[in-house]
Amino acid sequence: MTTTTRPDAATVTPARQYYRVKDAAAVLSVPVRTLYHLADTGQIPCRRLGTVILLPASWVDQEPVMPRRR
Repeated sequence: MTTTTRPDAATVTPARQYYRVKDAAAVLSVPVRTLYHLADTGQIPCRRLGTVILLPASWVDQEPVMPRRR
């Protein structure tokens, strides 16, 4: 009988599918409040789980990073 080794489930981290607004704001370098406003008005794709707003990682990763203000 041959045994195959599988990676332990604890060592494999799945790719991120969603960002919380706070995390997405840090990645995009925009204010948190701006992302909440855009999500409330339907200008950006989002999912709501109760009071939590989740932004798709595919959208966050493809958006250009905003330059920092001086």
